[in-house]
Amino acid sequence: MIEDGTVAGEGLTFLETFTYFFVAPTVLFVVISFFAYITAKEVRQKSKKKAINLTHIE
Repeated sequence: MIEDGTVAGEGLTFLETFTYFFVAPTVLFVVISFFAYITAKEVRQKSKKKAINLTHIE
């Protein structure tokens, strides 16, 4: 619905649409996932160093 007094601007080209709605979100997802993986990797390495022996209860 067009409001009174509004004029539509130019549409986006295919390249702009593809970049804004596919490339940018994908790159952000990969970067955030990479940082989350790196920080979780440090925690996983620390937890693997301690051996937990659950063969009996003292």
